[in-house]
Amino acid sequence: MECAQEAVSVTPVADQPVIFSVTVPFENIDPLAVLEILAESDQFQYYWEHPDERLGISAGRAIRKISCPGQCAAAGRNGKSSDRFTATSEAIKKACEDIVEYSAFRHSLAGVHFLGGFSFFDRQDAEAWKNFNASDFFVPEWSFVRDGELCLLTVNKEVPKNISAEKLADSVRATIDRMATQLLKSTSAALHEEPAPAHEYAEVIEEPESLGKWIENISAAKKLIELGALTKIVLSRMLRVRLCGRQQPTRILNQLRNEYPSCYTFMMRPEGKTAFVGSTPERLLSIRSNYILTEGLAGSISRGKTATEDAIMEKKLLSSAKDLEEHRLVVEDIREKLRNFCDEVNHPAQPGIKKFTNVQHLYTPISAWTNNKYDPFVILRSLHPTPAVGGVPSRKALGLIPEYELYERGWYAAPVGWLNSKGRGEFVVAIRSGLITEHEALFYAGCGIVQDSDPVAEWEETKLKLIPMLTAINHA
Repeated sequence: MECAQEAVSVTPVADQPVIFSVTVPFENIDPLAVLEILAESDQFQYYWEHPDERLGISAGRAIRKISCPGQCAAAGRNGKSSDRFTATSEAIKKACEDIVEYSAFRHSLAGVHFLGGFSFFDRQDAEAWKNFNASDFFVPEWSFVRDGELCLLTVNKEVPKNISAEKLADSVRATIDRMATQLLKSTSAALHEEPAPAHEYAEVIEEPESLGKWIENISAAKKLIELGALTKIVLSRMLRVRLCGRQQPTRILNQLRNEYPSCYTFMMRPEGKTAFVGSTPERLLSIRSNYILTEGLAGSISRGKTATEDAIMEKKLLSSAKDLEEHRLVVEDIREKLRNFCDEVNHPAQPGIKKFTNVQHLYTPISAWTNNKYDPFVILRSLHPTPAVGGVPSRKALGLIPEYELYERGWYAAPVGWLNSKGRGEFVVAIRSGLITEHEALFYAGCGIVQDSDPVAEWEETKLKLIPMLTAINHA
């Protein structure tokens, strides 16, 4: 490999070790199976899939970590600071300067991927989220991408000083050969194995005053809305589930992707221990060069048990003044923010409906072309949080959320995703999600509170939104 010689020649003058990356085509294997076979229990693990779009990414063993702890404790959590987004962007740009890549053919998903995300607030000091910083991105030793029928295996190595090009190339070849042998052998052996027994769990029953406290906090928020201090605030709650036996997050992922193929199924597991998993319906930012896709997703109602009932529920949602107003605030906010970067922002005049297994939402797709090649993290910083997970006005709502919620959000409802060396990337809003530890799971669900909100109805909506994670862990 001539690029191995290039990587070796660059190493002595680089500020940090050079990343040597090789991408080769591979047999069509399920990326989740690849993760289960290759992942190490005490190492970084990552998963990303949108089944309907036929795109999946799995990765493991970090060779580089880019983290930011966020604001100092004295700064508080109110408002938004650019520090962690800017710091992440600058670190990734610097890392890209020290990458030498080889790919068997040109493809926008070949090469190095930076995998990770952010916490909801600028600081992350919740004990439950101690393995996560305010911003964490990883370069994996290996990543496996399935894009339709095409599969790519990428191996990344940090180039040590004084290594010869021949030894570096041999090291990469040996790693690819080892992984290929392990994958092919394991998938063949799996055909003869018995399925694992179902995983059982025990739910910790909520305290009777949970609903009462919820009603009290939403009523207090509605008073501020009536006084004109707020237009909307998103409040959420946490459900704690005790696990029986050791958890297997990949089994949860498998259930989620099968039940919700129109959603983004993801897992972020920084040290092979605590895993943040989810199946979110909401894309925050998809970017290819200077083309942007995002969406407004706010206002929801349950699915009907029959086709007729489902159509009735859909019509009810499309005519709901409360939900239409909540949705309008989201779309308007996103459109105004994108205008800082784009000459033209396009979206339908009226929302449509996006249906999922247990819920349907008001939905508006939004597309735009940036007028310059903007840094994706600058756009991401501007978009997060949308009114769908924060509120209006944003700064006021963000200051009140910790006061009205009985837990700390961590990475819940925050941007999670990836960006690669080709400038392609995708980030979602990490809702319909949960934090899986060795002995328990923490699941989250929220609702947009506006002047017409009914606290009891919003409580019932959170129960509806908790179903995906509860069902997945029960089947895991």
